[in-house]
Amino acid sequence: MRAPWLVAAGCFALGLVGGTLFDRRDVAAPARRGGWLVLEGDFHAHTRFSDGFLSPPELVLHARRRGLHVLAVTEHNLVFPAKIARWFARATGALPVVIVGEEVTTAGYHVHGIGLERAVVPTRDIGPVIDAVHAQGGLVIAAHPTRRFWPTLVPVRDRIDGAEVMHPIAYQTSRGGWRWEDLRDYYVDGNRGAHRLTAIGASDYHFFSPLGLCRTLVFAREASEASVMDALRAGRTVVYDRAGHAWGDPAMVALLEREPYQPGPRDDGYRARGWLDGVLRVLGWLGAIGMVVLRRR
Repeated sequence: MRAPWLVAAGCFALGLVGGTLFDRRDVAAPARRGGWLVLEGDFHAHTRFSDGFLSPPELVLHARRRGLHVLAVTEHNLVFPAKIARWFARATGALPVVIVGEEVTTAGYHVHGIGLERAVVPTRDIGPVIDAVHAQGGLVIAAHPTRRFWPTLVPVRDRIDGAEVMHPIAYQTSRGGWRWEDLRDYYVDGNRGAHRLTAIGASDYHFFSPLGLCRTLVFAREASEASVMDALRAGRTVVYDRAGHAWGDPAMVALLEREPYQPGPRDDGYRARGWLDGVLRVLGWLGAIGMVVLRRR
């Protein structure tokens, strides 16, 4: 049975190589509204270096499939996976723009530091974390600020730069204490005074929630890390909730009322890119099945 198994392994290898070579998706050029580039971003995504499924390069490829212009990789208490993703994105194409981030994770709060180069050490007191992110020129985003995190997040809201106002928990029927309404209320209450929270939509991608399910529309001058960070600092974002209500910069919301824009998600289905792609994919699947079946004999 050795020879048939080797044939099956060869077919699997051909499918793997072919799938890698043909699995290229070019992100559509950003649209313009009111002189701004409208970049579709997801600012909360994980890799297999903690509790995600994809490697950093695979995450970038998936972002391309989903039509994302911007991707923040926010691993739990790590930044090197995001740096790998940024390197891969730069080496293989212009988009998505990858922002290096970290989800600083403790029992009392989760916040994203984005625009980082060095990891931020989680501490029980959130103050040093905010200081460390800002010292690097980064921004602090409240991650899924449900009521359980309010004892920590509410007192420092004026020092936080943005908050997730849309997250996949908005679509959950069994929430277990995770309520989308808490995210909405945290954001609304945080914008009652002079301080403004930047509206963020993010998928919290691990493996089940589709990447880009909840998107942030970023109004930037160009598709670059610096321009995206400038837009976030200025609060130039719009996020649509499950009912289609727009949250974010009032000027940008008004702009989209005058010049409508329909964000993704894009079709995530598979279509062969020519006959050779289709044949190699079929060979790959047949090879995988053959390797399993023949191994048992």
